[in-house]
Amino acid sequence: MHVLLALVTALATILFVLEKLGIDVGWLNPWAWSRRRRWLKQLHVNPAFNLDSPMEAVALLLVATARIEGELSSEEKNELRRIFEETFKQSDEEVSSLLISSTYLFGSGEEVISRPESVLERSLGKFSQEQKESTLEVLNRIANIGSPPSAMQVKFIQAIERALLPDKQSENW
Repeated sequence: MHVLLALVTALATILFVLEKLGIDVGWLNPWAWSRRRRWLKQLHVNPAFNLDSPMEAVALLLVATARIEGELSSEEKNELRRIFEETFKQSDEEVSSLLISSTYLFGSGEEVISRPESVLERSLGKFSQEQKESTLEVLNRIANIGSPPSAMQVKFIQAIERALLPDKQSENW
């Protein structure tokens, strides 16, 4: 028994000294390790995929639809502002803030364009049926500004429609 106590004391002393020397021994604690892994996973996720508000998610998707083919034109920017004011019932300051934050979250856009369903994933349960239908209407409205929608815009909107309305049956056989 005294040998076991000596071993445990020696181990505790070694761990204490290693900690004081700056060597991380936190990996020995399974709860701290689990918490650290969870935090790292959350840290490395694109912030566009952590949107909880349906309005913020739709605003990001609207900006993505407009920017698929390049930078925002003045027509697209004005239409986005109009949609934010009329559909989302936002003030001028809130419209500017929403437009700036959505443009920032869009970033270079590759991830958002390739995975629009991930943008909607966290907020999808908060959408009403009317909001889902309204989302598709405003996306098509943005895509049709200036010229008919490009193939990439059509594909992007179809991916969003599949995410929003998974129960919708195809009209094809």
